[in-house]
Amino acid sequence: MNLLTIIAALKARCPSFGTAPNRRFAGAAEFAALSEAAKLELPAGYVIPLDDEPLDQQSQNGYRQTVRDMFGVVVVVSNTTDERGQTSINSIDALRTELFKALLAWQPTADYHAIEYRGGSLLHVDRARLYYQFEFSADFEIGEEDTYQAIFNAALPAFEELGIQGDAIEPYDPNKVTIGPDGRIEVAADIELPQ
Repeated sequence: MNLLTIIAALKARCPSFGTAPNRRFAGAAEFAALSEAAKLELPAGYVIPLDDEPLDQQSQNGYRQTVRDMFGVVVVVSNTTDERGQTSINSIDALRTELFKALLAWQPTADYHAIEYRGGSLLHVDRARLYYQFEFSADFEIGEEDTYQAIFNAALPAFEELGIQGDAIEPYDPNKVTIGPDGRIEVAADIELPQ
C-alpha cells in the first residue's frame, strides 16, 4: 500500500495534529527507528507498514487471491505530566476517534477495498513520550493479469480450428468379448473459428 496516500488523508482529516496542511504525520519503515528519528512536535503520528496476509488462492483454472495489506499509525503524545502515562493514555482515546473518522470505510485507491480497524496496543512509554499503535488493513485482489500466467497465455498461438472425431459405441452384443468403441471413426468435423 502506498503510505503517502494514507499520510495525506490523515493530514487532511485530523485537526488535533496541527494546522492544515502541516499536520504532524510522517512515515517510517518500522517502529524501532521512531524513537531516534521522531522529531515532530507532539502529538504526532507515524504511518508504518505492517505485514501483508495472503488468503487462499480462489481459482482452479486461473489466479485470484485476496491479500490483506496492513499498516499501523503510531501516535506519539507527551508524557511529561506523569511518568505512569495515565494522562497521556487518556488523550489517546480522542485521537483514536479522529483516526477512525479519517480512515475507516475509506477506499484509498480503486484497487483496494475499504480500510478496516484491526486493533491497537501500547508500544512504549518513557518520561517524555507515550507511543501507541493503531493497526488497520485493506484488502486487494491479485488477478491473473498480475501473474506470469497472463504472459504465458498471451504467447500461445491463436485458437483457429477445432477438430472433432467420434467413435460410436456398438450396441450390446453378447457374442462379443469386448464392449465399447471399436476404433472406427464414424463422425468427424473440422470447425474453423473466426478471429
